Amino acid sequence: MKSIKNAATPILIVTLLTASGFAASQLLPAWAGKSISQALVDPELEQALSNHFKKRFFNLIDASEDQKSQLSSLLSKQLDDARPIRGQIKENLLDLSDLLADDNASDEAITKKVQEIRTLRDQIQDKRLSTILKARAVLSKDQRQIVANRVKGFLTGNPRLGIMKPE
Repeated sequence: MKSIKNAATPILIVTLLTASGFAASQLLPAWAGKSISQALVDPELEQALSNHFKKRFFNLIDASEDQKSQLSSLLSKQLDDARPIRGQIKENLLDLSDLLADDNASDEAITKKVQEIRTLRDQIQDKRLSTILKARAVLSKDQRQIVANRVKGFLTGNPRLGIMKPE
């Protein structure tokens, strides 16, 4: 009985290693020719989320066709402008994780990497603010109030605020 278990162990190990190697070889083509940040972004998911957000937002504010067109253009430009910056942030976060694991990395190097990430995040926030201000100019006073109520409802945890219509 013992000899059967002893003989089965190497066979099991070889089988697991073979299966793991085969699985890994199937994943490598997905990364071929891509930077890490490109591999971390799924364009189809990004587009689906964008379309979902736009549809819900347009329904919330009862947007006109002209507003839908203008806002879609603004939001698409924001997404396109932020994509490379988000990629840089992801790459820097991966570098930061390596630095944190490295015994030879100095506190200064880690702090510098965190500051680089903050700077990139600030760039995205600045671009978002610019888009928000442009979108605000497209909305009517009542639509802006609807958005403000929704934000208040989200921030306070009071969903009733988010469904209040302007008077």
